[in-house]
Amino acid sequence: MRSRLPKVLHPLAGVPLIAHVLTAVRAAGTGELVIVVGHGAPQVQQALGARVRYALQPEQRGTAHAVLQALPLFSSTVARLLVVYGDTPLLTSATLRALLQAPAPLALLTAVVPDPHGYGRVVRDDAGRVRAVVEERDATPEERAQHEINVGAYAFDLEWLRARLPTLTPSASGEYYLTDLIARAATDGSPIATVPLADADEGLGINDRVQLARAEQVLQRRLRERLLRAGVTMLDPDSVFLDATVEVGIDTTILPHTFLRGRTRIGAECVIGPSTQIEDSVVGDRCRVQWSMVEGATLDTDVVVGPFAHLRPGTRLARGVMIGNYAEVKNSVLHENVQQHHFSYIGDAEVGRDTNIGAGTITCNYDGVRKHRTTIGERVFLGSDTLLVAPVTLGDDSATGSGAVVTRDVADGTLVVGVPARVLRPTRKVAGAEEQR
Repeated sequence: MRSRLPKVLHPLAGVPLIAHVLTAVRAAGTGELVIVVGHGAPQVQQALGARVRYALQPEQRGTAHAVLQALPLFSSTVARLLVVYGDTPLLTSATLRALLQAPAPLALLTAVVPDPHGYGRVVRDDAGRVRAVVEERDATPEERAQHEINVGAYAFDLEWLRARLPTLTPSASGEYYLTDLIARAATDGSPIATVPLADADEGLGINDRVQLARAEQVLQRRLRERLLRAGVTMLDPDSVFLDATVEVGIDTTILPHTFLRGRTRIGAECVIGPSTQIEDSVVGDRCRVQWSMVEGATLDTDVVVGPFAHLRPGTRLARGVMIGNYAEVKNSVLHENVQQHHFSYIGDAEVGRDTNIGAGTITCNYDGVRKHRTTIGERVFLGSDTLLVAPVTLGDDSATGSGAVVTRDVADGTLVVGVPARVLRPTRKVAGAEEQR
Protein backbone atom coordinates (compact mmCIF):
# COMPACT_ATOMS: atom_id res chain seq x y z
CA MET A 1 0.00 0.00 0.00
CA ARG A 2 3.05 2.27 0.40
CA SER A 3 1.53 3.72 3.54
CA ARG A 4 2.23 4.24 7.23
CA LEU A 5 -1.28 2.97 7.91
CA PRO A 6 -1.76 -0.81 8.25
CA LYS A 7 -3.49 -2.13 5.15
CA VAL A 8 -6.62 -3.39 6.92
CA LEU A 9 -7.26 0.09 8.34
CA HIS A 10 -7.42 1.83 4.96
CA PRO A 11 -10.94 3.21 4.54
CA LEU A 12 -13.46 1.80 2.07
CA ALA A 13 -16.76 3.70 1.87
CA GLY A 14 -15.70 5.46 5.04
CA VAL A 15 -15.07 2.26 7.04
CA PRO A 16 -11.77 0.38 7.57
CA LEU A 17 -11.36 -2.69 5.36
CA ILE A 18 -11.37 -5.03 8.32
CA ALA A 19 -14.59 -3.54 9.69
CA HIS A 20 -16.40 -4.63 6.51
CA VAL A 21 -15.06 -8.14 7.03
CA LEU A 22 -16.18 -8.20 10.67
CA THR A 23 -19.68 -7.03 9.72
CA ALA A 24 -20.04 -9.86 7.20
CA VAL A 25 -18.60 -12.45 9.59
CA ARG A 26 -20.95 -11.48 12.41
CA ALA A 27 -23.98 -11.44 10.10
CA ALA A 28 -23.07 -14.94 8.89
CA GLY A 29 -24.01 -16.26 12.32
CA THR A 30 -20.61 -16.89 13.81
CA GLY A 31 -20.09 -16.96 17.56
CA GLU A 32 -16.59 -16.57 18.99
CA LEU A 33 -14.37 -14.16 17.11
CA VAL A 34 -10.57 -13.85 17.13
CA ILE A 35 -8.45 -11.45 15.07
CA VAL A 36 -4.82 -12.38 14.44
CA VAL A 37 -2.66 -9.26 14.50
CA GLY A 38 0.99 -8.79 13.62
CA HIS A 39 2.24 -5.82 11.63
CA GLY A 40 0.62 -2.66 12.98
CA ALA A 41 -1.02 -4.57 15.83
CA PRO A 42 -1.35 -1.58 18.22
CA GLN A 43 -3.08 0.51 15.55
CA VAL A 44 -5.47 -2.28 14.61
CA GLN A 45 -6.34 -2.99 18.24
CA GLN A 46 -6.89 0.69 18.95
CA ALA A 47 -9.20 1.01 15.93
CA LEU A 48 -11.31 -2.05 16.74
CA GLY A 49 -11.25 -1.80 20.53
CA ALA A 50 -12.22 -4.49 22.99
CA ARG A 51 -15.19 -5.84 21.02
CA VAL A 52 -13.08 -8.76 19.80
CA ARG A 53 -10.27 -10.96 21.09
CA TYR A 54 -6.79 -10.81 19.61
CA ALA A 55 -4.10 -13.37 18.93
CA LEU A 56 -0.62 -11.96 18.36
CA GLN A 57 1.56 -13.30 15.55
CA PRO A 58 4.89 -11.66 16.47
CA GLU A 59 6.61 -12.94 13.34
CA GLN A 60 4.73 -13.06 10.05
CA ARG A 61 5.43 -16.69 9.17
CA GLY A 62 2.45 -17.36 6.92
CA THR A 63 -1.28 -17.94 7.06
CA ALA A 64 -1.14 -21.38 8.71
CA HIS A 65 1.11 -20.00 11.43
CA ALA A 66 -1.35 -17.14 11.95
CA VAL A 67 -4.30 -19.50 12.42
CA LEU A 68 -2.22 -21.60 14.79
CA GLN A 69 -1.87 -18.58 17.11
CA ALA A 70 -5.65 -18.23 17.28
CA LEU A 71 -6.63 -21.86 17.96
CA PRO A 72 -5.98 -21.84 21.74
CA LEU A 73 -8.48 -18.99 22.17
CA PHE A 74 -11.48 -20.99 20.93
CA SER A 75 -13.57 -22.90 23.45
CA SER A 76 -14.29 -26.62 23.29
CA THR A 77 -17.87 -25.90 22.19
CA VAL A 78 -16.72 -24.60 18.80
CA ALA A 79 -17.24 -27.23 16.09
CA ARG A 80 -16.75 -25.26 12.88
CA LEU A 81 -14.19 -22.55 12.20
CA LEU A 82 -14.45 -19.83 9.56
CA VAL A 83 -11.13 -18.26 8.46
CA VAL A 84 -11.09 -15.09 6.36
CA TYR A 85 -8.52 -12.45 5.45
CA GLY A 86 -8.83 -8.94 6.82
CA ASP A 87 -8.33 -7.45 3.35
CA THR A 88 -11.34 -9.04 1.57
CA PRO A 89 -13.99 -6.42 2.38
CA LEU A 90 -16.54 -7.30 -0.32
CA LEU A 91 -17.44 -10.76 0.96
CA THR A 92 -21.11 -10.98 1.95
CA SER A 93 -22.66 -12.70 4.92
CA ALA A 94 -24.66 -14.98 2.57
CA THR A 95 -21.46 -16.26 0.98
CA LEU A 96 -19.78 -16.87 4.33
CA ARG A 97 -22.87 -18.63 5.63
CA ALA A 98 -22.82 -20.97 2.63
CA LEU A 99 -19.15 -21.67 3.29
CA LEU A 100 -19.80 -22.51 6.93
CA GLN A 101 -22.60 -24.88 5.96
CA ALA A 102 -20.61 -26.75 3.31
CA PRO A 103 -20.72 -30.49 4.21
CA ALA A 104 -16.99 -31.24 4.42
CA PRO A 105 -14.24 -30.98 7.04
CA LEU A 106 -12.56 -28.46 4.73
CA ALA A 107 -14.33 -26.00 2.41
CA LEU A 108 -12.85 -23.14 0.45
CA LEU A 109 -14.19 -20.21 -1.52
CA THR A 110 -13.21 -20.09 -5.20
CA ALA A 111 -13.79 -17.83 -8.18
CA VAL A 112 -13.06 -17.87 -11.89
CA VAL A 113 -11.47 -14.58 -12.95
CA PRO A 114 -10.13 -13.28 -16.27
CA ASP A 115 -6.88 -12.09 -14.65
CA PRO A 116 -5.71 -14.45 -11.88
CA HIS A 117 -2.42 -12.62 -11.32
CA GLY A 118 -1.41 -12.60 -7.65
CA TYR A 119 -3.81 -15.32 -6.51
CA GLY A 120 -3.26 -18.94 -5.57
CA ARG A 121 -4.53 -21.33 -8.27
CA VAL A 122 -6.96 -24.15 -7.59
CA VAL A 123 -5.57 -27.39 -9.03
CA ARG A 124 -8.06 -30.16 -9.87
CA ASP A 125 -7.64 -33.69 -11.20
CA ASP A 126 -9.28 -35.09 -14.33
CA ALA A 127 -12.41 -35.92 -12.32
CA GLY A 128 -12.74 -32.32 -11.14
CA ARG A 129 -11.69 -33.03 -7.56
CA VAL A 130 -9.57 -30.41 -5.82
CA ARG A 131 -6.04 -31.68 -5.30
CA ALA A 132 -4.21 -28.54 -4.14
CA VAL A 133 -3.99 -24.77 -4.07
CA VAL A 134 -0.66 -23.49 -5.34
CA GLU A 135 0.55 -19.98 -4.54
CA GLU A 136 1.55 -18.03 -7.62
CA ARG A 137 5.20 -17.79 -6.63
CA ASP A 138 5.37 -21.60 -6.40
CA ALA A 139 3.15 -22.42 -9.41
CA THR A 140 4.33 -23.99 -12.65
CA PRO A 141 3.56 -22.21 -15.95
CA GLU A 142 0.69 -24.66 -16.53
CA GLU A 143 -0.75 -23.95 -13.07
CA ARG A 144 -0.41 -20.20 -13.57
CA ALA A 145 -2.51 -20.56 -16.72
CA GLN A 146 -5.49 -21.70 -14.60
CA HIS A 147 -8.19 -19.07 -14.00
CA GLU A 148 -9.85 -20.65 -10.98
CA ILE A 149 -8.43 -18.95 -7.93
CA ASN A 150 -8.49 -19.43 -4.20
CA VAL A 151 -10.33 -16.44 -2.69
CA GLY A 152 -8.82 -17.00 0.74
CA ALA A 153 -11.85 -17.88 2.87
CA TYR A 154 -12.14 -21.32 4.46
CA ALA A 155 -14.34 -23.34 6.78
CA PHE A 156 -12.88 -26.19 8.84
CA ASP A 157 -14.11 -28.76 11.27
CA LEU A 158 -12.13 -27.55 14.24
CA GLU A 159 -10.97 -30.93 15.49
CA TRP A 160 -9.83 -31.86 11.98
CA LEU A 161 -7.87 -28.60 11.83
CA ARG A 162 -6.32 -28.99 15.28
CA ALA A 163 -4.95 -32.42 14.31
CA ARG A 164 -3.35 -31.32 11.04
CA LEU A 165 -2.26 -27.71 11.37
CA PRO A 166 0.81 -28.36 13.59
CA THR A 167 2.11 -31.01 11.17
CA LEU A 168 2.59 -28.64 8.21
CA THR A 169 6.11 -27.95 6.95
CA PRO A 170 7.39 -24.59 5.72
CA SER A 171 7.45 -23.66 2.06
CA ALA A 172 10.57 -22.62 0.16
CA SER A 173 9.97 -19.06 1.39
CA GLY A 174 9.97 -20.24 4.99
CA GLU A 175 6.26 -19.55 5.47
CA TYR A 176 3.59 -22.00 6.56
CA TYR A 177 0.71 -21.91 4.08
CA LEU A 178 -2.85 -22.64 5.16
CA THR A 179 -3.46 -23.80 1.60
CA ASP A 180 -1.13 -26.78 2.18
CA LEU A 181 -3.99 -28.29 4.17
CA ILE A 182 -5.85 -28.77 0.89
CA ALA A 183 -3.18 -31.04 -0.53
CA ARG A 184 -3.02 -32.80 2.85
CA ALA A 185 -6.79 -33.40 2.76
CA ALA A 186 -6.60 -34.71 -0.81
CA THR A 187 -3.83 -37.11 0.19
CA ASP A 188 -5.58 -38.56 3.24
CA GLY A 189 -8.96 -38.76 1.51
CA SER A 190 -10.74 -36.06 3.50
CA PRO A 191 -13.64 -34.55 1.52
CA ILE A 192 -13.00 -31.04 0.16
CA ALA A 193 -15.90 -28.75 -0.70
CA THR A 194 -15.68 -25.65 -2.89
CA VAL A 195 -18.13 -22.76 -2.82
CA PRO A 196 -17.84 -20.78 -6.08
CA LEU A 197 -18.55 -17.08 -6.20
CA ALA A 198 -21.16 -16.01 -8.75
CA ASP A 199 -19.59 -12.53 -8.78
CA ALA A 200 -15.79 -12.64 -8.75
CA ASP A 201 -15.64 -9.04 -7.52
CA GLU A 202 -16.89 -10.26 -4.15
CA GLY A 203 -13.61 -12.04 -3.55
CA LEU A 204 -11.41 -9.08 -4.40
CA GLY A 205 -8.42 -8.86 -2.05
CA ILE A 206 -6.76 -5.50 -1.45
CA ASN A 207 -3.01 -5.44 -1.97
CA ASP A 208 -2.49 -1.96 -3.40
CA ARG A 209 -4.36 1.28 -3.97
CA VAL A 210 -5.42 0.29 -7.46
CA GLN A 211 -7.37 -2.63 -5.99
CA LEU A 212 -8.65 -0.37 -3.21
CA ALA A 213 -10.08 2.01 -5.81
CA ARG A 214 -11.68 -0.89 -7.66
CA ALA A 215 -13.26 -2.15 -4.43
CA GLU A 216 -14.60 1.35 -3.77
CA GLN A 217 -16.36 1.30 -7.13
CA VAL A 218 -17.91 -2.09 -6.42
CA LEU A 219 -19.09 -1.13 -2.95
CA GLN A 220 -20.47 2.22 -4.10
CA ARG A 221 -22.61 0.38 -6.65
CA ARG A 222 -23.92 -1.88 -3.89
CA LEU A 223 -24.72 1.02 -1.56
CA ARG A 224 -26.48 3.03 -4.26
CA GLU A 225 -28.55 0.05 -5.34
CA ARG A 226 -29.55 -0.64 -1.74
CA LEU A 227 -30.90 2.90 -1.37
CA LEU A 228 -32.59 2.89 -4.76
CA ARG A 229 -34.42 -0.32 -3.88
CA ALA A 230 -35.39 1.16 -0.50
CA GLY A 231 -37.24 4.09 -2.08
CA VAL A 232 -34.56 6.75 -2.63
CA THR A 233 -34.28 8.56 -5.97
CA MET A 234 -30.94 9.38 -7.62
CA LEU A 235 -30.88 11.20 -10.94
CA ASP A 236 -27.30 10.13 -11.63
CA PRO A 237 -26.31 7.33 -9.23
CA ASP A 238 -22.71 7.18 -10.44
CA SER A 239 -22.12 10.74 -9.21
CA VAL A 240 -23.39 10.04 -5.68
CA PHE A 241 -20.87 8.79 -3.08
CA LEU A 242 -21.95 7.09 0.12
CA ASP A 243 -20.33 5.78 3.26
CA ALA A 244 -21.48 2.36 4.41
CA THR A 245 -22.83 3.92 7.63
CA VAL A 246 -25.26 6.34 5.92
CA GLU A 247 -29.05 6.02 6.22
CA VAL A 248 -31.58 7.73 3.92
CA GLY A 249 -35.38 7.82 4.23
CA ILE A 250 -37.97 7.03 1.57
CA ASP A 251 -38.93 9.49 -1.16
CA THR A 252 -35.75 11.47 -0.68
CA THR A 253 -33.99 12.62 -3.85
CA ILE A 254 -30.20 12.77 -4.02
CA LEU A 255 -28.99 15.00 -6.82
CA PRO A 256 -25.66 14.66 -8.68
CA HIS A 257 -22.23 15.24 -7.15
CA THR A 258 -23.40 14.65 -3.58
CA PHE A 259 -21.30 13.03 -0.82
CA LEU A 260 -22.94 11.53 2.27
CA ARG A 261 -20.30 10.61 4.84
CA GLY A 262 -19.93 9.12 8.31
CA ARG A 263 -22.89 8.60 10.65
CA THR A 264 -25.23 10.67 8.54
CA ARG A 265 -28.99 10.09 8.66
CA ILE A 266 -31.26 11.74 6.12
CA GLY A 267 -35.02 11.76 6.68
CA ALA A 268 -37.88 11.21 4.24
CA GLU A 269 -38.96 13.46 1.36
CA CYS A 270 -35.76 15.50 1.37
CA VAL A 271 -33.87 16.93 -1.60
CA ILE A 272 -30.11 16.71 -1.12
CA GLY A 273 -27.73 18.30 -3.59
CA PRO A 274 -26.52 18.96 -6.13
CA SER A 275 -22.86 19.37 -5.16
CA THR A 276 -23.43 18.90 -1.44
CA GLN A 277 -21.39 17.14 1.24
CA ILE A 278 -22.99 16.03 4.53
CA GLU A 279 -20.85 14.41 7.23
CA ASP A 280 -21.87 12.93 10.60
CA SER A 281 -25.13 14.87 10.59
CA VAL A 282 -28.84 14.28 11.09
CA VAL A 283 -31.27 15.79 8.58
CA GLY A 284 -34.98 15.66 9.34
CA ASP A 285 -37.89 15.08 6.98
CA ARG A 286 -38.69 17.42 4.08
CA CYS A 287 -35.39 19.30 4.21
CA ARG A 288 -33.60 20.85 1.25
CA VAL A 289 -29.80 21.13 1.26
CA GLN A 290 -28.15 22.29 -1.97
CA TRP A 291 -24.62 23.28 -3.00
CA SER A 292 -23.54 23.26 0.65
CA MET A 293 -21.29 21.68 3.29
CA VAL A 294 -22.86 20.23 6.45
CA GLU A 295 -20.70 18.62 9.16
CA GLY A 296 -21.65 17.54 12.67
CA ALA A 297 -25.01 19.33 12.49
CA THR A 298 -28.63 18.46 13.32
CA LEU A 299 -31.49 19.74 11.17
CA ASP A 300 -35.12 19.40 12.23
CA THR A 301 -37.97 19.08 9.72
CA ASP A 302 -38.64 21.54 6.88
CA VAL A 303 -35.22 23.20 7.01
CA VAL A 304 -33.75 24.84 3.90
CA VAL A 305 -29.97 25.22 3.51
CA GLY A 306 -28.04 26.80 0.66
CA PRO A 307 -26.84 27.37 -1.87
CA PHE A 308 -23.22 27.76 -0.75
CA ALA A 309 -23.84 27.52 3.00
CA HIS A 310 -21.59 25.93 5.60
CA LEU A 311 -22.96 24.30 8.75
CA ARG A 312 -20.14 23.43 11.12
CA PRO A 313 -20.06 21.04 14.11
CA GLY A 314 -22.48 21.75 16.94
CA THR A 315 -25.07 23.45 14.75
CA ARG A 316 -28.73 22.71 15.51
CA LEU A 317 -31.47 24.09 13.30
CA ALA A 318 -35.08 23.85 14.43
CA ARG A 319 -38.15 23.37 12.25
CA GLY A 320 -38.57 25.85 9.41
CA VAL A 321 -35.14 27.50 9.65
CA MET A 322 -33.78 28.92 6.39
CA ILE A 323 -30.02 29.28 5.81
CA GLY A 324 -29.21 31.01 2.53
CA ASN A 325 -26.24 31.57 0.29
CA TYR A 326 -22.80 32.23 1.78
CA ALA A 327 -24.12 31.83 5.34
CA GLU A 328 -22.14 29.98 8.00
CA VAL A 329 -23.29 28.61 11.35
CA LYS A 330 -21.02 27.03 13.99
CA ASN A 331 -21.86 25.53 17.40
CA SER A 332 -25.15 27.39 17.56
CA VAL A 333 -28.85 26.75 18.07
CA LEU A 334 -31.32 28.45 15.74
CA HIS A 335 -34.89 28.01 16.90
CA GLU A 336 -38.04 27.71 14.81
CA ASN A 337 -38.39 29.82 11.66
CA VAL A 338 -35.15 31.78 12.02
CA GLN A 339 -34.17 33.35 8.69
CA GLN A 340 -30.45 33.75 7.87
CA HIS A 341 -30.58 34.32 4.18
CA HIS A 342 -27.12 35.45 3.08
CA PHE A 343 -23.57 36.62 3.77
CA SER A 344 -23.45 36.10 7.53
CA TYR A 345 -21.72 34.19 10.32
CA ILE A 346 -23.36 32.91 13.49
CA GLY A 347 -20.96 31.19 15.89
CA ASP A 348 -21.34 30.09 19.52
CA ALA A 349 -24.82 31.54 19.70
CA GLU A 350 -28.46 30.84 20.47
CA VAL A 351 -31.05 32.53 18.29
CA GLY A 352 -34.72 32.71 19.30
CA ARG A 353 -37.61 31.79 17.08
CA ASP A 354 -38.86 34.03 14.26
CA THR A 355 -35.67 36.10 14.27
CA ASN A 356 -34.34 37.63 11.04
CA ILE A 357 -30.57 37.78 10.55
CA GLY A 358 -29.67 40.47 8.04
CA ALA A 359 -27.00 40.22 5.38
CA GLY A 360 -23.48 40.74 6.68
CA THR A 361 -24.34 39.96 10.32
CA ILE A 362 -21.44 38.52 12.30
CA THR A 363 -21.13 37.24 15.85
CA CYS A 364 -17.67 38.31 16.97
CA ASN A 365 -17.25 35.28 19.21
CA TYR A 366 -13.45 35.09 19.55
CA ASP A 367 -11.37 37.66 21.42
CA GLY A 368 -8.05 36.08 20.46
CA VAL A 369 -7.92 33.92 23.58
CA ARG A 370 -11.40 32.56 24.33
CA LYS A 371 -14.71 31.94 22.60
CA HIS A 372 -17.76 33.81 23.94
CA ARG A 373 -21.47 33.22 23.43
CA THR A 374 -24.14 35.43 21.94
CA THR A 375 -27.79 35.11 22.96
CA ILE A 376 -30.44 36.52 20.64
CA GLY A 377 -34.07 36.53 21.73
CA GLU A 378 -37.28 35.81 19.82
CA ARG A 379 -38.58 37.96 16.96
CA VAL A 380 -35.36 39.98 16.78
CA PHE A 381 -34.51 41.95 13.63
CA LEU A 382 -30.78 42.27 12.93
CA GLY A 383 -30.02 44.92 10.35
CA SER A 384 -27.50 44.40 7.58
CA ASP A 385 -23.83 44.42 8.62
CA THR A 386 -24.58 44.12 12.34
CA LEU A 387 -21.59 43.08 14.46
CA LEU A 388 -22.43 41.37 17.76
CA VAL A 389 -19.36 41.52 20.02
CA ALA A 390 -19.72 38.57 22.38
CA PRO A 391 -20.54 38.02 25.14
CA VAL A 392 -23.75 39.91 24.49
CA THR A 393 -27.52 39.32 24.82
CA LEU A 394 -30.31 40.83 22.72
CA GLY A 395 -33.77 40.66 24.23
CA ASP A 396 -37.04 39.59 22.60
CA ASP A 397 -38.46 41.93 19.92
CA SER A 398 -35.26 44.01 19.84
CA ALA A 399 -33.62 45.27 16.65
CA THR A 400 -30.37 46.71 15.31
CA GLY A 401 -29.82 49.31 12.64
CA SER A 402 -27.63 48.69 9.61
CA GLY A 403 -23.94 48.67 10.51
CA ALA A 404 -24.53 48.59 14.26
CA VAL A 405 -21.69 47.33 16.46
CA VAL A 406 -23.35 45.89 19.56
CA THR A 407 -21.00 45.69 22.56
CA ARG A 408 -23.60 45.75 25.38
CA ASP A 409 -26.76 43.85 26.13
CA VAL A 410 -29.93 45.11 24.44
CA ALA A 411 -33.21 45.17 26.36
CA ASP A 412 -36.47 43.68 25.10
CA GLY A 413 -38.24 45.77 22.48
CA THR A 414 -35.32 48.17 21.93
CA LEU A 415 -33.80 49.46 18.69
CA VAL A 416 -30.07 50.17 18.83
CA VAL A 417 -27.97 51.89 16.15
CA GLY A 418 -24.47 53.19 15.60
CA VAL A 419 -20.86 52.41 16.53
CA PRO A 420 -20.91 51.45 19.31
CA ALA A 421 -24.62 50.74 19.27
CA ARG A 422 -26.84 52.90 21.50
CA VAL A 423 -30.56 52.96 22.17
CA LEU A 424 -32.53 54.99 19.60
CA ARG A 425 -36.12 54.15 20.57
CA PRO A 426 -38.46 51.25 21.16
CA THR A 427 -38.95 49.02 18.13
CA ARG A 428 -41.95 49.80 15.95
CA LYS A 429 -43.63 46.59 17.01
CA VAL A 430 -43.38 47.50 20.71
CA ALA A 431 -44.23 51.16 20.14
CA GLY A 432 -47.33 50.16 18.18
CA ALA A 433 -48.43 47.87 20.98
CA GLU A 434 -48.05 50.70 23.55
CA GLU A 435 -50.12 53.12 21.40
CA GLN A 436 -52.93 50.57 21.15
CA ARG A 437 -52.98 50.22 24.93
